[in-house]
This record gives sequence, C-alpha cells and structure tokens, in this order.
Amino acid sequence: MTSRKRKLRAAVVPALATVLLLLAGAASAGAQGKYSYTLSLGPTFGGSLDGKPDSGLDHAGFLASFSWRTQPRTSVGVRVGSTDLSGDQVGALASPTFRYATISGEYRFNDLYYESGVFMGLGVYQLGDGVESDEGVGLTVGVTGDFPINERFSIMVELVGHYADLDAASTHATVHAGVAYHF
Repeated sequence: MTSRKRKLRAAVVPALATVLLLLAGAASAGAQGKYSYTLSLGPTFGGSLDGKPDSGLDHAGFLASFSWRTQPRTSVGVRVGSTDLSGDQVGALASPTFRYATISGEYRFNDLYYESGVFMGLGVYQLGDGVESDEGVGLTVGVTGDFPINERFSIMVELVGHYADLDAASTHATVHAGVAYHF
C-alpha cells in the first residue's frame, strides 16, 4: 500500500466514524415519518467505466441496503454490494469482482405516487480477481426512487456512481432495482 493511500485512509476512517455517530445521534422519535427503517435487497447491473475491452454496464451483481430516518425527509443509508466484472480486463485483473460498502446521507422528496431522493457518501472499495486485489476508499453519489406497493413494501430503484481510490479502475456505475421493506 502506498503512503498516499495510508494517509487518505487515516483521514477518511475517523471522519466516517464521526459523521456516522453524529447522524445516528440526531434521530428523534418525533421526527420520524410513516416508518423509521428501510431494508432493501435486489439485483444490480453495472460495471467499471475504466474496463477493457469496453466499459459495458451489463454486469450483474447485488445490493443490500439499510437506512434509518434521522429527520423528516432525511436519512442515513448503509449499502453493501458486489458486481461481477466477468470478461473485463481491469488493469492487471482479469474478470475481477467489484465489492463495496458505503454510508451516505440522503434527502427525500415526496412526489404524488412515489418518493425520490438524492444521496452522497463515503465508501470502502475492493476490486479483486481471487489472486490479486486492490482496496481503497472513495465517494458515492446517486439518485433513488421508491415506488410503494403497499404500506410496508415498495420497489426501490437507484442509479449510483462510485469514485474509488483504486489503481486499476477508479470509476464505477450501477443500477439497482429491488424490493424494500419499511418498518
């Protein structure tokens, strides 16, 4: 690991922990909406924008997320995902898997039939092929749509971009569509 990466991790990890503690402590029971927590799981499609032979976004993966409301229309979300980049050559890695865990702040807008939102946060990333791997920290940004089925279940759709401090590939994008449970 390079000295630059060590310094970046030394700065980002304490900042991430501080933000998480502040946001988690900001929640109050009176500020909650119809529900306090959301759990979502579903498939993703995406890929590395730096991959060869092309930067196709047709690779399958999964995403699991958990979020909690901190104020009306405001929440904190933790997302864990993986995308299999089979067939791509990313740097020295052949057919790697892109894995990530992110924490982000999200702002929601109430529309007539659904909720939309934007989020931004920090993440830890790994790109590996089973033999070699590259790890780093980075940023995530995205938009989300939450389309209710009933009071507890909805269809969650997200478009997410990742910028990671990885030597092989730094930009990744995913599209997620899954089922969300609100409680």
